[in-house]
Amino acid sequence: MRCVSSVVSWCNHYTSDVSFHSAFSFLWEFCWEVIQHCTYATEIGAELHLAAYEALAYVLAALSTAPFSQFLDFMETKQTNQTIILSLDLLATTFLGNINNLLTNGVLTRSRRAVLMCWKMMMQLVKSSWLLHLSCNKRRVAPIAALLSAILHPSIFPNLEMHQTNEKGPGPLKWLSPPAENYRGGLDTWPVLEGIRRTPECFVTEVVFVETLLNEGSKSPRTIRLAALHLSGLWLMYPQTLRFYMEELKLLALYGSVAFDEDFEAELSENHEARFEVSMLAQSPDCEFTEVFINTELYARVSVAALFHQLWKQIKEKSKLETEEALQCGKLFLLKLLDSAVNDNDLSKELYKKYSSVHRRKVRVWQMICVLSHYVEEDIVEEVTSTVHTCLYRNNLPAVRQYLETFAILIYLKFPTLAEAQLVPIFHDHGMRQQALSSYVFIAANVILHSGELVVQRNHLNQLLPPIISFLTSHHHSLRSFTQLLVHTVFSKLWHILQLESSENPSIERRCFQDLKKYLAENTDCARLRVSIEGFLDVFDPDISGTPPGIFTARIESSGFECVPVSVLERVNNFLNDVREELRHSMIKDSATIKNEGLAVSKHEEGTEEKIVASQDFQKKIIPHRDSEQAASSNGAVMGNNDISRLLFEMEEDDDTFNLAVESRKEAAETVRQSRQDLIVVASLVERIPNLAGLTRTCEIFRAGGLAVGDMGVVQDKQFRLISVTAEKWVPMVEVPAESVRAFLQRKRAEGYTVVGLEQTANSVALDEFVFPAKTVVVLGREKEGIPVDIIQEAVDVCVEIPQLGVVRSLNVHVSAAIAIWDYTRQQRSRSSSSS
Repeated sequence: MRCVSSVVSWCNHYTSDVSFHSAFSFLWEFCWEVIQHCTYATEIGAELHLAAYEALAYVLAALSTAPFSQFLDFMETKQTNQTIILSLDLLATTFLGNINNLLTNGVLTRSRRAVLMCWKMMMQLVKSSWLLHLSCNKRRVAPIAALLSAILHPSIFPNLEMHQTNEKGPGPLKWLSPPAENYRGGLDTWPVLEGIRRTPECFVTEVVFVETLLNEGSKSPRTIRLAALHLSGLWLMYPQTLRFYMEELKLLALYGSVAFDEDFEAELSENHEARFEVSMLAQSPDCEFTEVFINTELYARVSVAALFHQLWKQIKEKSKLETEEALQCGKLFLLKLLDSAVNDNDLSKELYKKYSSVHRRKVRVWQMICVLSHYVEEDIVEEVTSTVHTCLYRNNLPAVRQYLETFAILIYLKFPTLAEAQLVPIFHDHGMRQQALSSYVFIAANVILHSGELVVQRNHLNQLLPPIISFLTSHHHSLRSFTQLLVHTVFSKLWHILQLESSENPSIERRCFQDLKKYLAENTDCARLRVSIEGFLDVFDPDISGTPPGIFTARIESSGFECVPVSVLERVNNFLNDVREELRHSMIKDSATIKNEGLAVSKHEEGTEEKIVASQDFQKKIIPHRDSEQAASSNGAVMGNNDISRLLFEMEEDDDTFNLAVESRKEAAETVRQSRQDLIVVASLVERIPNLAGLTRTCEIFRAGGLAVGDMGVVQDKQFRLISVTAEKWVPMVEVPAESVRAFLQRKRAEGYTVVGLEQTANSVALDEFVFPAKTVVVLGREKEGIPVDIIQEAVDVCVEIPQLGVVRSLNVHVSAAIAIWDYTRQQRSRSSSSS
């Protein structure tokens, strides 16, 4: 048709003869046939119509040169009543309708694939789309979704040539592309590729396209969420492509952003274009579950977890041949994460602050490893358990350690023979760290409790329980209490399996076990410990704990940190801390009582002694200094050594000087103590070291009565010492872990303190309108989240906020605390002046 149209147009340019009338009639009829013909909903029909529509461009251009007006007269005679109607509307609407059908029905698969499979065309598409994406000042849902659906299209994604490297170079979806700052100048700044390999020297730093997209998502949470949605859906459909994206999977699994203010769901609900573009993306592996996290930073790693969980379901349902690729990819990803947990600079750290970025990354990697526990098989189990033992031996916070324990339990339940072979030697290693032993006791107890077969369970009882019993005598309080708790749980649930009551004359071993069971069940302290963690021992479920719902659905009692529930060991430690605190207060109270009674007795004895001296000549008070002089003078002649007397006299003078110095120091310390204000600042939720150091300095300057921090080890930090300038040596500091803040505040309320939360709430009082009581506890929240709601509701008497006039939402926590501390000091000074 292009050829015919060109010949007709050329001939008509030189002569306008009636002989061309038939040629133009043919072209006109072709136009009407193409436009009026309905599009077939098949791939072949769509391809034919697409070719016909391309030919229309040349046909209509030729018709525009026709010397006969009837070919451009958009009038048509209707056959029924011979009335004349305009046919232009019919022409336009039919044409547009057919075009829309071609675009929306999705039947142009082969044409799109042909375009995308052309590497040069694909590269141009990548460059143009990415440049358009970067030109947007604000990331909108619709353009991001359009970029993803255009480049990562389902019709080309299963083709391995799109991902793998061959003689031509990297596949189009793994092309090395320059970073964003190198192509701000437009398409002309992109490298001209010959065979895909040549890159100009100006583009030194290079990353693959998908990795570039995910890294750019760290600045735009919407980008990372949509990428996670689309990629996880494509990987579920085509698991053979997973092996090319291990690094990208790790980025998604460890992703975390501080940007929570983008209302993703609101834009989807209000913007039709956004909804349409998102509907063109691949579907999430588990829409119902992942949708709960769509507006949170958890969405990316929840999507990856759901992907591998759904793949495992497919592996169980289908034959080995169909799912071998998915199984191998799951193993590969698991080994990559385990290697990172052992060797990565951040993930392998043993000293890190609670809620820090290192702490969060550790939690994320072990959450994902737990989800991948199903992929452990005989060929990699030795390598996997070796890595887990390395991590268990290292120091880790309870939030991380509980996921290590969960993963280990799942592996030993799957491979029961390994439990005895690996755990028994560990229990016999008397140099093992106490923290690691606590984890291994928890692992062994749960392996015993949750073994599926009775024979295996009885064997575990015989092999694993005896070495655990020995830890009931440990000098380490936490390990001893933790073991008591777990042994009682095993006894209470599996006592019938032990068969220790079948004999009328039980052996000494049976009597020991029976008495031990009775003691653990009836002892008051053991019962208190069980009550404090009621329900927490039943958290582990072998069918749920290794699934995304089991990992990412936190308990109500949890802190909300990375969906991490409070671990059993953490609850035990909190209970022991509370008991120690109660014991400390009881000892202080008893000491004060004994001291007062001692003073009363000494006064009574002193009066009695004076009466005896007055009535009897042989009774007298003993004065050490005077009596020693008399003894020295009387014995000097006998000893014949005056140097001894002089030496004793000098020693007594030194003792007197030392006693005076001690008394003077006590008086000075008492003066300082009495001059301190009845103000206690609770900074246990504050995480950043500069803020804690500044708070310590501020509290010392204004003579605060005390400062509570989450970890006293912070005073050893070099950065802390540099900022605090020795203030920690002069201000009373106490360690109150974040989990114990509520109990600490409630205790202070009982002592007569008013607990004031420095927080913006619906009922908070402006600082300039608030009158501080003399005995005040000021509570500070975390730098980002503030004071948790449960503490505000249960342990805070009133919330105070600092009036602000600017645009920024809040002040730095140290600055806010300094303002509040000064206002408290100002009010107390004012009261003191007015009363004097």
